[in-house]
Amino acid sequence: MKGDMAHSLSAAEAKFESLRGRVGFWLGPAAFALLLAFPIPGVSPEAQKLTAVLALAVIYWISEAIPMAATALLAPALCIPLGIADDKAILAPFASPPIFLFIGSFFLAEAMRIHQLDQRMALWLLTRKGVTRSPFTLFAALGTMTAILSMWMSNVATTAMMLPVATGVLHACPGLRDNRPLQSDLILLIAFAASVGGLGTPVGTPPNIIAMGFLRKLSSENITFFDWMRVGVPIVFVLLAFLLWWLRPRGINFTDRAAMDASLQSQRTALGPMTAGQRNTAIVFATAVALWMWPGLVQLLTGQKILGTAWMEKFLKEETVGLLAGLSLFLLPTNRASHRFTLTWEDAVRIDWGTIFLFAGGLALGTQIFATGLAAAMGQSMSAWLGSPSLWTLIAAGIVLSLILSEATSNTASANVMIPLFLVLASSASLPQKPVALAVSLACSFGFMLPVSTGPNAMAYGTGMVPLTTMVRAGFALDIAGAITIWLAVRLLA
Repeated sequence: MKGDMAHSLSAAEAKFESLRGRVGFWLGPAAFALLLAFPIPGVSPEAQKLTAVLALAVIYWISEAIPMAATALLAPALCIPLGIADDKAILAPFASPPIFLFIGSFFLAEAMRIHQLDQRMALWLLTRKGVTRSPFTLFAALGTMTAILSMWMSNVATTAMMLPVATGVLHACPGLRDNRPLQSDLILLIAFAASVGGLGTPVGTPPNIIAMGFLRKLSSENITFFDWMRVGVPIVFVLLAFLLWWLRPRGINFTDRAAMDASLQSQRTALGPMTAGQRNTAIVFATAVALWMWPGLVQLLTGQKILGTAWMEKFLKEETVGLLAGLSLFLLPTNRASHRFTLTWEDAVRIDWGTIFLFAGGLALGTQIFATGLAAAMGQSMSAWLGSPSLWTLIAAGIVLSLILSEATSNTASANVMIPLFLVLASSASLPQKPVALAVSLACSFGFMLPVSTGPNAMAYGTGMVPLTTMVRAGFALDIAGAITIWLAVRLLA
């Protein structure tokens, strides 16, 4: 992520990022060597070696001394020559089913971007009657569409698509173009709504799928697609409402609404009629969402596994649906004469393979934490420190610590560190692991105070329209609101 945001940081911030990387580059191996050299009481030799590998990985993830995906591959690879486990045991998590949900959903998101289906959806909403009636209705429409798109696309891709739409609106209306605080608030709304929207579905942001993967791999519990949305979607709407209140336009009316409407309409007209690629992508996307939702919805309404839901739970799980949906894009033609299809492999190689490796590497390390007995030792040590926490005290601690860590490093790296740790604590305290994993993963998607906290934050800051103090103030408010909302939502809905 560091490379993506280098162009948007000030000289002082870039200097800090460089220092952070250099310090981490040497601190990681030093911690690795020390933990190998000095015995740790009460743990097996394999667990001690794994502790050294984990220290190296965590330091490299936090400092981004080398690309995080490279760290995610390096750490499991080191486990093999160190004798922690054999290569099959170490590398097996790289083929875990949730990884293929990642791949399929990334294919879908890439097709939406390539064929501009996401932009068509956004402009369709913005040209509805009444949307530009007032600055607040415009902000609400932009924020809502950003959050909805981010439930199914990466937060960065959603921000990249919506920021030009928002800046186009700003330049089209003199009342907005000349108001710097209002510009800043709108840009922040887009960035924050993209991160908040990702909480709504398992495919919205990497920590969500990481939580599902760790639960399935390390415990007997599981979260279905529908179960996640039942908690995630209310959180999205609560936090979106908070954002719209906090960043609401104050004391301004449109002075040239007609020019703004004309600008939005011209952008929509420029897209032309709906293309074959857009139709194919829309059909596949709608089918995937319906299949993801169907089992949970049927069981919620009837209380029974009927209408094919039992078969789907066995043979057509979320991962299979996502993978088949993504792969079907390679089969649906956009031009039969020229043998062109909705998605090509040249398109597919541009998906975020680094995040996939990051998730897989974290899952491999998390699996060994339990296999070597390190989990039990960590649980005993943490229990001695924390005492016997209640479920809701443990969840509160997980939310706060995850949120703090996510301010300093990427949400994916935070999830790889925090989710297995708190699953260990829940297991050692004989507490249910599902609500713990859910709360911690949601909190890992926060961290809104700094440009380095999330990709959308970096992109917003890179526009030059958002002062750092404004981002810190609004981000801190959203962090607090998010922590409270997540804790209440998990308690009431999980």
